[in-house]
Order: sequence, then structure tokens, then C-alpha cells
Amino acid sequence: MIRDLAELQKLVSNLRLSSDELLHRQESKLRSLIAHAYHHIPYYQSLFQSIGLSPKDIRTVDDLKHLPITAKEDLKAAGLERIIAEGISPAACRRMDTSGSSGEPFPVYLTSQEMRSRRLLEFRSLLSIGFHPRDRLSVLGPEHLHPIRFHQRLGFYRSENISVFLPIEMQVRQLGKMRPTIFWAYPTLLRALLHHTGDHLNKIIRPRILITSAEPLDEITKERVQVVWDLERFNFYGAVEVGRIATECPSHEGLHVNTDHLILECLNGDRPAEPGKPGTVVATTLNALAMPFIRYRLGDISTPIAKKCSCGSPLPLIGPVQGREDDMIHLPSGKLLSSFGLQFILRPFNWIDQFRFIQKGPDHLLLQLATQGGLHEDFLSKIKAGFLEYLKEPMQVEIQIVNFTREDRKFGTFVNLSKPR
Repeated sequence: MIRDLAELQKLVSNLRLSSDELLHRQESKLRSLIAHAYHHIPYYQSLFQSIGLSPKDIRTVDDLKHLPITAKEDLKAAGLERIIAEGISPAACRRMDTSGSSGEPFPVYLTSQEMRSRRLLEFRSLLSIGFHPRDRLSVLGPEHLHPIRFHQRLGFYRSENISVFLPIEMQVRQLGKMRPTIFWAYPTLLRALLHHTGDHLNKIIRPRILITSAEPLDEITKERVQVVWDLERFNFYGAVEVGRIATECPSHEGLHVNTDHLILECLNGDRPAEPGKPGTVVATTLNALAMPFIRYRLGDISTPIAKKCSCGSPLPLIGPVQGREDDMIHLPSGKLLSSFGLQFILRPFNWIDQFRFIQKGPDHLLLQLATQGGLHEDFLSKIKAGFLEYLKEPMQVEIQIVNFTREDRKFGTFVNLSKPR
């Protein structure tokens, strides 16, 4: 408990540093990380040696550009014994598995100290949005062990994890029992709850804060949430591999990147994306030595924001994650188009509960809809026309009425079955 308080105090005090002071600490951690990885992790030692670099060549954040980007496939091919630090036993670590939403689940190993650091960083994020001692937090997402801590036994900062593997009726029952003042849910699971309760979830719980993470919150669900509840909504961004990446603050001007925990790059090709322009997220962990990730391609798309937030935080801003690199429509001409724009076409149709886009071929797009009523032919014609106007290329647009009763794990609202493998 004392160690937790001391580390939390340090994390909170980091938010009072200047940007230059934060950068100095970040680069000091980076140099230690690089030296550790070179001397104790075979994969990174081989990577450095293959391009003729040594630890002394990586001194600043800008120097990272000299290192190749590592993908999940590279680490899987290397094998666990080459990507975990020498002397670290996986059996003594906490194993966390990625969701496998890309089709490739991947195990991540953390020491007890690294797990504590992640947990406290998460707590700092919650404090930043107004998590009060008497609040009750319910998290509907991945299933994690959730030991009850001393302060929670006293009734302070109470929280619970609700397993996504429970029948949805039991999820609703647990929510009703906890009556959370803060509700944290994957958008996929939130949509399923709204669908199950017929948008009457406000008769069961009335949180004052909603946190969404793991997936972009689509425009239709945003509007449904505004109808169901009068609350403040926050967006958190993280990944199993690297922990909590960024958090939206009450100013709602973007997401603050936890630069005391990691280094984040948004890249357009092999160059930094310009402010206001989207780029692919690449992350380097600073507080994980058992199994570090250095210039690790997460595959998410986000936009760097140049301006400082009016909240006064020294942490830089990025825009909300817009999806993954895979969330791109492959047009017949070979051009790529973001699938995110399709969601805006569906916004006026409030009879839609849930949806999923599936690209079945280079000229074939399937829209699956779960609706509150029957098949509205005139509306469906308008949707098809809107899609074709957005796509600007001839494609077959097929609409299928389905029943998404529930989903155990997050899933993309866009699935591409035609992309090259």
C-alpha cells in the first residue's frame, strides 16, 4: 500500500512538469531501455547488429527513426525465448493475451512491478476525469483478475469487472446491483446492452460518466447514448502490449499521451505524420523491461494534435483512434478509402440498433443491420444511394438484416474479406 501511494504520487507529480522536463525524463528512460534490450533480449540485439547500430546511437526520441519498426509477426516468428529478457521466467510473470481481433492473439508477459505500474497509471487516468472516492466503477470488457484492495473494502474507489462471457442478462443484473456512477465499456458490448434493453438501460443504471475504449465509438451509438443518458463521455486508448496510451480529459480537446510511460509515433509511411493528418501508431514502452516493445507497430490510425490542451497538462495530444490500417475499403480502381465515413450515412436512421460492414470482394460491399423493426425499403434505397455517392466507384451494395444478440469480444464494424493476404 505504501509503495502504491509513493508511485502514484510520482505519477501525479509528473503532470506538473514542463514539457521539456517530461522529455528529459522520457529520453533518460529510453536510453536505459535501449541498453537493457541490447544486452538482455536476443531479438533486439540481433536487430541492432543487423543494421550496424549500438545503444550509444539511440540517445533521443528522434534517434528512434534509425531503428526498423517491429510488427507482431516479427515477434511471433522470433519465439518467446528471444523476446523476453534473459533471467526472466514467464511462469513468474503475469500473462496477458491480446484480443485477437486481428486474427492473431499474442501473449504479453509482465512482472508484478510492471503490472502495478500499469494499474497505477490507469488509476491516474481515472482520477484525471473525476473519479471520486465514493464513485462506483463498473468495467465491461476483457476478463481480468480483480482483487479487492484495502481502500475498496472501506468503500472508497469501488470497482468491479463484469465478464463478457456472462450471459447478457447476468451482465445487466450485475450492473443493476452495482449501480455504477462510472461505466466503462467496449462500444461493441455497449451496443449489445442497448440492443438487449431496447434503449432502456437508463432504467437500470444512471452513470454520470461513460468511458469507452478498445474500439472507435461509432456515430450511431454516440447519438443513442445521448438519448439514453445525460452524462459526460470520455475516450481512453490503450493496448495489451503497451498499456494505457492516452486519455481524454474534461476539456475534450483530444487524448493526452502518457509520455512518461511510452513514446508514441504517428507515421505516414516512414515519416512522422503532420499535425492534423492521420498516421499509423507506433509505440515504444518505457516501463516494461521483461518484454519491452520498441517501435512496435500497433496498426491503429490516429492524428497528432500540435496545440496544447487548455487544461494545462504538459502531456501532448492526439485525436481519437479512427480505426486500424485494416479498416480500409479497397475500391475496384485499387484506391483505398476509410470505412469510417460509411457510419455517417447511417446516422439519420434511428431504427438501426447495430451494424457491420463486410467487403466481400473488390466490387462487393455487404451491410449487416440489426433493426428495431422490419425492412424499410425506402430507407434502404437511401442508404445504398448514400454509399455509392461516398464510394464514387461502381460497387454492389448488399444489405442484410441480422440479429446481433451479443458479442463476447470486440469486433470491427468493418471486415475486409477481399484484401490481399
